[in-house]
Amino acid sequence: MSRSRAAWAAVAVLLAALVPAAPAAAAEVVTLPSSGEVAIEGRGFGHGRGMSQWGAYGAAVSGLSYERILAHYYRGAELVTRDDIQLRVRVTADTDDQTWVLHTAGTAAAAGDGAAQTLPSSLGGRPVTAWRVLAGRSGLVLQGYAREWYPVSLGAAAARGPIRFTSPTGVVRLMLGPTHREYRGAVEAVAVAPGVGTRVVTSLEAYLRSVVPAEMPASWPAAAVRAQAVAARSYARWQRTEEPGGWYDTCDSTRCQVFNGVADYTAAGALVRRYEHPDSDAAVAATAGRLLVHAGIPVFAQFGSANGGWTVRGSRPYLQAFEDPYDGVVSGSPHTWRSSFSAADVAAAFPRVGRPSAVTVTARDGLGAWGGRVAAVEIRGSAGSAEVTGEQFRIALGLRSAWWRVAG
Repeated sequence: MSRSRAAWAAVAVLLAALVPAAPAAAAEVVTLPSSGEVAIEGRGFGHGRGMSQWGAYGAAVSGLSYERILAHYYRGAELVTRDDIQLRVRVTADTDDQTWVLHTAGTAAAAGDGAAQTLPSSLGGRPVTAWRVLAGRSGLVLQGYAREWYPVSLGAAAARGPIRFTSPTGVVRLMLGPTHREYRGAVEAVAVAPGVGTRVVTSLEAYLRSVVPAEMPASWPAAAVRAQAVAARSYARWQRTEEPGGWYDTCDSTRCQVFNGVADYTAAGALVRRYEHPDSDAAVAATAGRLLVHAGIPVFAQFGSANGGWTVRGSRPYLQAFEDPYDGVVSGSPHTWRSSFSAADVAAAFPRVGRPSAVTVTARDGLGAWGGRVAAVEIRGSAGSAEVTGEQFRIALGLRSAWWRVAG
């Protein structure tokens, strides 16, 4: 015998009334003192998505290979091998709308798709020490410095650019004020309104030699550093495929991956700091060409310092939320931490609320200790209130992660 839709609805309401609802988590109100600080304890460092670097360390000392570490953190992704590629990396530190390079024996320049021309070693009877590209009325202009600047023609294509600098040694030193930064491959000046943008064009494998030790200590166990090399390679190829800039594939800052080239030198040529390391070079070589893909596309291989024991679900199916037994294996990691914040800190981060009186944690993600990471926060003050996500709050306050509570 059939029932009407209204009758079924009435039954559903009756059943719902008979089943007790799960109790809602009580809001956590943190009253801000007029002076002094609120002590807090927390877990993890960073956004928590993808690979925990300290977790990779813990997994490596627990006997996992780099392949198993990657399978643990990027679930459902496939490890494949692909040929090397060229990568265009924006140099964000070059902000003067010009591109300057140091002259060395055999320095060559090419405009557009044209052939490289060896640049003169002297101009006006004096030795050339530097080259620069700047924006002129009709496009890019190349000049050499020999106590004064001299224009040098590369033909009509130079105005459109890009202008590429190379050397017989395979490295070029970009002049960033008093710092001369050495890069493998070529340095290019690109017409980017209203001036000139600078990028490095290099192979992906050469790029990784600088990136990997910048993102993870090269002295860590080999399996962890190899996992980092694959994650960094995957991330760079993902960005090149899915999220490139108009004139670059990736950048050199923390917004992408940290890339500082080979080394820094003073204007006098003294070595200041070397960015590549033999141990991370070995990890890059041991994993040459290996990357993670999902449905044939390089994965968005996010990684962070530590996840505190639980990963966070990301925007891709292989970025899952799960309990991580390896994140707390190594002592001295930010698996757990303590910190504090004051009313003044909150006021500086959220000035629109006026003088803040309380911070209320209104929701957590439910994963792990204390109910998991803070998902939503309300800040109340003399001028009103503001509602933000847990991530927005932790970034504004400079907390290591969104997984925190008032210290007991």
